[in-house]
Amino acid sequence: MEGRTQKQLIIGIIFVLILGGIGYGIADKFFLVEATCFDNIQNGKEEGVDCGTLACGKVCEEPVRPLQVSEDKLFRIGAGDYDFVAKIFNPNTEYGASQVDYSIGLAGAGIKRGTTYLLPGQTKYLVLTSLRTSTETASAGLKVNSVQWEKINMPAGEAEIVNRRGVFSQDKTAFEGVIFNDSNYDFDSVDVSVILFDSSNFVVGVNRTEIRTLLAGTERSFKVVWPAPQDAAVRADVQISTNLFENSNFIKSYGTQERFQEFY
Repeated sequence: MEGRTQKQLIIGIIFVLILGGIGYGIADKFFLVEATCFDNIQNGKEEGVDCGTLACGKVCEEPVRPLQVSEDKLFRIGAGDYDFVAKIFNPNTEYGASQVDYSIGLAGAGIKRGTTYLLPGQTKYLVLTSLRTSTETASAGLKVNSVQWEKINMPAGEAEIVNRRGVFSQDKTAFEGVIFNDSNYDFDSVDVSVILFDSSNFVVGVNRTEIRTLLAGTERSFKVVWPAPQDAAVRADVQISTNLFENSNFIKSYGTQERFQEFY
């Protein structure tokens, strides 16, 4: 390529770039929508709704993902009397479900409704006992109807309650254990669920109880009873949970009431 032609080509490229820059500037000023960062609408250079490092100076958070339900199971205890368990997983690591409204459809025997809660990243067995029905049923399924999400600010282990020991009675009709409040907070109510597994790791029975007033650094014993021996069970998992979203659950200390939620 001759020097003159090469020079003309370079000048042409520079000219195109200049025109493109001027055109983009005009479009950016007069035609492109400006980012507002406060109107609950994704516009301008926002990477999400009212967020984006360049547009709004803040990183967009991951969208809240729905709860995952599995392992629905119904246990017949007596005539028109059932226990129920379902496994629920919260895949969100920053958001907790402060109120989960659910319904349990009992095949041919109506619907039972209730509420529960899950912490960020928590896997929880929802255990319900003494479900009474007027007709017999063979199966049940859990449906999540609505979830109230809240961003909770609490370091891992801050409100830890641990199971120290537990044992079946000799005839396997009861399970007794001891839990320990390994935190600095006093709780008004603590839920204790016992999930029984067989040798194939399938859930074969459940039970639950509630402990009222669990002070910081103290132990409390619990006991659950079944009307018949749980011979298929080879192990029992103890699930301990307390509602960190409910202010009234924290017993007042030093004249103040603790609060862990932060709303955004």
